[in-house]
Amino acid sequence: MIYSRNVALFMLVAAASMLMTGCWSSSPIEKRYLEAGIAYDKVEPEERITSERVDYPQKQKIRRTVQYILPEAGAKFNNSPGKKFYNKEEIGDSIMEMTRETYLTNRSPAGFHLKTIVISSKLLQEIPMHELLDFYLADNDIRLSLQVYMTTGTASDVLKENASGEIPAFLLKELSGNRKRISRLIKPVTLANLIGPLKSESSYLLPNVSVEQGALKIKGAGVMKGNTQKYGGYLNESHVEGLQWITGDISGGIYKIKEPDLQQQFVYEIKSVKSKIKATVHGDDISFHVDMKSEGRLSEVFASNIKKMNNRSLEQHSEIVEAEVKKLVENTMTKLKKMHVEVAGLGKALRIQHPAVWEKVKGNWDDTFTTIPVTFSVKLHIDDYGASTMSMD
Repeated sequence: MIYSRNVALFMLVAAASMLMTGCWSSSPIEKRYLEAGIAYDKVEPEERITSERVDYPQKQKIRRTVQYILPEAGAKFNNSPGKKFYNKEEIGDSIMEMTRETYLTNRSPAGFHLKTIVISSKLLQEIPMHELLDFYLADNDIRLSLQVYMTTGTASDVLKENASGEIPAFLLKELSGNRKRISRLIKPVTLANLIGPLKSESSYLLPNVSVEQGALKIKGAGVMKGNTQKYGGYLNESHVEGLQWITGDISGGIYKIKEPDLQQQFVYEIKSVKSKIKATVHGDDISFHVDMKSEGRLSEVFASNIKKMNNRSLEQHSEIVEAEVKKLVENTMTKLKKMHVEVAGLGKALRIQHPAVWEKVKGNWDDTFTTIPVTFSVKLHIDDYGASTMSMD
């Protein structure tokens, strides 16, 4: 009995010793350089350094700018107390190679804290997305929640110190959280979101980020073409707004409209948008109808003779918004057809509602959809006019 008790005690102590030792391969966080953001740009021929300065074979195609967070200890070592981050550039033609190159000048970099990647449209015109992201999708150190952006400007500029004084890589991620106030912001795109389009070779959008007057701004979206995985063009903010009405992917925001008779503007605050896409097939003929419904508030009126509490007045304003939204989504669809990219969810609706037809047309869908008629209907209800019912007459 005593022998059995001693054996059990020994096994308990041994198990506790193994479980409480922590991670054997860990290293102190203050001895690692934490990556916060990465920017990729194309290296123009005139920017390439002379071959004599390159000590090993490489093509100078990609400029990689890494933003490192500076912990207090790191700031002391870099003689820059108070500075929150610093950016380091590498040039090469392999993401893995440039990552390892970091070890020549830095301590061990850590990618598990990486929040954002920004890629320039110029680089995406030459190198497909799946090649640029292959390293990140395969590396266990990288989280799939990492957000991916593009810019029609210079990607490294996005990571430079901005007017807010915040770490740009973190600020960029926080800006995407403002979608409930701005209907022109598309959903952030994570590494996890990209796995599907990369495998299915379907077209998709990336949020476009720009630097305006020293501040970061998410403005419009870049289109990535499914068959090439390269940059296919830019959608401005109105196109993005129209697209989100079509998909019903709006968390909130406002829509500013000019009242046609009075030529005075008013603001419709969006509470909700629901969209339903119906695909109809007759023989070889395919068509789509998008039905959109929205509820919201009359938040701001510039005309002095509007009676907010008058039901007929609210109905008239609803009809004005419906007509304007219809114009908006029709313009957006015209733009998508002109670009030969279907990112409005029409293909998804056809795949679900008519899978056999989808199998026939999916191979060349970005071109096929340009010949298919798409109609729209909008029904809107203003159920609130705010706290003020004051009118000037």
